[in-house]
Amino acid sequence: MAKTANPLKGYLRSPKLYITLPSGGKFSNIQSISDISAELPICALTSMDETILRNPDALLNGESLVKVIQSCTGIKDVYELTSNDVDVILLAIRYATYGNDLEIVAACPECSNVNDVTVNIEPILETINELEDSYDVTLESGLQCFIKPYTFKDSQRAALAAFRETSELNNLINDNADDLAKLATFNKSFIAMAELNIEILSSAVIKVIIPATDEDEEQEVKNYKHILEWIKGINKSEADIIINELNTINDLGVTRETTVTCEKCTHEYETRLEFNPSTFFETGS
Repeated sequence: MAKTANPLKGYLRSPKLYITLPSGGKFSNIQSISDISAELPICALTSMDETILRNPDALLNGESLVKVIQSCTGIKDVYELTSNDVDVILLAIRYATYGNDLEIVAACPECSNVNDVTVNIEPILETINELEDSYDVTLESGLQCFIKPYTFKDSQRAALAAFRETSELNNLINDNADDLAKLATFNKSFIAMAELNIEILSSAVIKVIIPATDEDEEQEVKNYKHILEWIKGINKSEADIIINELNTINDLGVTRETTVTCEKCTHEYETRLEFNPSTFFETGS
C-alpha cells in the first residue's frame, strides 16, 4: 500500500528570519561548512523544544541547547560551533519565538535599585559582525600564538565543571568530616578545575610559531600534546596575554551592552546582556 502523504505538511513551521553567524564557519570542524557560512534560517521553538528547555539537568550539560539549536537551524554539529555563534543563534531563536521584546533586570550602580528593562532584540541582531580570519598574540618570548574562539563544547565543559566544583564546595562546608579531610577534598577539586582550564585554553590555540634564528628556521607547532605541555609550563604573564585576548575574541559577534536609565535615581548606565539558557527563554507569562 502506498504511503499517504501528510496533508498537514504544508502547515509546518518555516523560518522566521535569516542571520549570518559571526564566525562564518572559519573556526569550526563542521563538515557541512556551507550550513553556517551563508545566511542561516532560524525557526521558532516547537512545543517539544520548550519542554526540553525546562529540563535543568539537560540544560546544565548542554544537551537541551544542542537539541533546540538542531531543531531550529538544522545544524547537526552544534558542539563545534563557536560560543559567539551560539549566543547569536539563541538570540535569534528567542526573537523568532517570542518577538522583539526581551525582559531583563539590571541593578543600578548608583543606588542599587533593580530595574526591570525591556530590550529590543532586532537592533541587537543588526549589530552582528563577522570575526576576522585569524587572531594572534606575540608573547614576551617572541613566540607568535594563533588562537580561536572557544567552541560551545569547551564553554559547556567549563560551565559544568564550575557548577560541580561549587556543588562540591557547598557539600564540603556542610560535611561533618574533619578539617584535614575537607582540605584534601578541596585541593583535589581545585586541581581538577585548574587542569580542565588548561586543557580548554590549549584547545583554543591553533598553532604556535617559533621565530627563525641565526641557527634555525621558523618552526610551526600544531600538535595538541606539544601545545598542552607548553601551556602548562609558560609563566603567568604570558598565559594572561593569551587569556585576555581570548576573552576579547569570545565577546565579539554581537553588541551585548544596552543603556538603562534607573527608574529611581535616573542615573544612566550600561548593562550587559547575558545569554543564560536557564532564564533566557522565560517570558514571564
